[in-house]
Amino acid sequence: MKRSKYYLRTRRSKRRAKRRVALVVCLILAAAGTGAYFLFMALTDTADNVKPADKTAVLTPAPVQEATPEPMTTLADDLAPHPVQGTNPSDIGLTAGVMDDGTETASYRRAEPISFGAGSEYTALEGVITFRGNNYRNEPSWGSAEISDEALKLLITKQTGATGNWGGMGWTGQPLIVKWPDDVRAQMKTLGEKFRAKEGFVEVIYASLSGDVYFMDLETGEKTRYPLHVGGPVKGTPSLDPRGYPILYVGQGLQANGSDKSSKNIYFRAYSLITGEKLMEVGAAEKDPYAYGNSQAYNASPLIDAKTDTLIYPGENGIVYVCDLNTRYNAQTGELTMDMKPKKVKYRYTSPRNETADAAGGGRWGIEDSPAAWRNYIFFTDNAGILQCVDLNTMTPVYAADVTDDSDVSMVLEEAPADQTIYLYTGCEYDKLVRPDTSQTGPGFTGTAYARKIDGLTGEVVWEVPYTVRSSNDADGGILASPVLGKDGTVMEGLVIYSVTMEVKGDAVTSRLVALSKEDGSEVWSYDMEDGGWSPSSPVPVYTADGKGYIVQCDCTGDVALIDGETGKEVQKLNVGEGEKFEATPAVYGNTIVVASRNKHIFFITIS
Repeated sequence: MKRSKYYLRTRRSKRRAKRRVALVVCLILAAAGTGAYFLFMALTDTADNVKPADKTAVLTPAPVQEATPEPMTTLADDLAPHPVQGTNPSDIGLTAGVMDDGTETASYRRAEPISFGAGSEYTALEGVITFRGNNYRNEPSWGSAEISDEALKLLITKQTGATGNWGGMGWTGQPLIVKWPDDVRAQMKTLGEKFRAKEGFVEVIYASLSGDVYFMDLETGEKTRYPLHVGGPVKGTPSLDPRGYPILYVGQGLQANGSDKSSKNIYFRAYSLITGEKLMEVGAAEKDPYAYGNSQAYNASPLIDAKTDTLIYPGENGIVYVCDLNTRYNAQTGELTMDMKPKKVKYRYTSPRNETADAAGGGRWGIEDSPAAWRNYIFFTDNAGILQCVDLNTMTPVYAADVTDDSDVSMVLEEAPADQTIYLYTGCEYDKLVRPDTSQTGPGFTGTAYARKIDGLTGEVVWEVPYTVRSSNDADGGILASPVLGKDGTVMEGLVIYSVTMEVKGDAVTSRLVALSKEDGSEVWSYDMEDGGWSPSSPVPVYTADGKGYIVQCDCTGDVALIDGETGKEVQKLNVGEGEKFEATPAVYGNTIVVASRNKHIFFITIS
């Protein structure tokens, strides 16, 4: 319908009127704003605030301050290890092979991928359940300690047995300490009735060179169940299942007759802690035919990937065994089974270094350190001085780095979100069979060992610190102990603490703790054990709730030292007995230290 002229004129008039009103309002507001400005300037004008004479001067605006970006708090999902010049496996001639369930293959990929979480996510169990606690190998103590007197007191001494030439606990020899959940503990038929019912029960599990695994109450030292007979001496540290399943994984390191050269009848096994029965066994009556190395020992502390039910166990024969466990556990009934002979994937490697090191003994391929794991990668070193990163989902070497000499150090892995990388802290020994020096004769050989920080994504050395050490035909000097990485928010933040054994000191040797800046490797403090012998025991940190930190260090003279983690000052030293000798590494739960000697004793020590 057509609109009338009157209607159109009225609409235009109304619009003009609205525009005039809006203009008047704007002028009023502008005048008010200008008046307010001059009023403000008059009120604030003082002798120290004089207006410039030149009213035409242009004011320069203040420079815009760029916001400081917040530091990254997590690692990017797409980060992945990769080689650089000098760490490509081909740079040192390293080649690798894979055997999948008995068949060698040129190409392998896991059907169910492995991906480890952060070390803090490895287990929900309370305690220390593998060597150095988790897949980052950075938690050898559990909980915080209440320390007021800074004193050590020996509470309990327990006796262990021997087999053949072997007794007590050797390197690495760390106990496991665990607080079992109530429902799991109630199912344990091998556990004494009083302990099944004991509220807050914490169990100590200690594998020995006697070939036995001992079980004790942390609070009283009482035997909680009969020893488990493994079948041969255990040098390393067992592992518990991180899922909370009552399973113990333990590797045999020697034969009962004391021979450390034979490769016969040595295995790694899994045992039910409900019934005590053997659930799984892997090894060989003779040498594994797929192995380059001759030694059949298993001294590493294994890792278990909970999601895929997979066991990762390196051997001293140079093979990494990855086993599908097929675990079946009924938490209501306590029924527990797994495959006695699991399906296995074997990773092996060789290089000219491996083949020529200890040429008289046929080469060196052994893996004695406990692997660190990050996402789908594991990191380990070997007896020929090679550090490897291996992708567990393809069983291929990502990079291979030269760490100079035999390295048995279980590396500590650190996430560094600010740098968007991970770091590995490691070290090596001086072994005359790897670095022979024909100019040296006699029982002692002097050489250089190194403490190192490695970029875990590339294998590049960030820094290294040399130490002059002495080795013998019986034991190598240098770094065998796993280092301590100080916790953020404590007095040890920013420190990495190494133990160097048989360091040359004039005409003698000593063992020494060195606290280094993790940024550049500079020495912050040191502590001389003054032991004069071989002390490969790893230092263990102890923290209080308010961030105070200490180091517990054991040595070959039977001393247990409590050291201020900030200054390196000795707080107290306790000698557990004449002639006692520590090679094993302690574990700490709250205020209680547990450690065993080569003299067939287990000691429970409290920090007050």
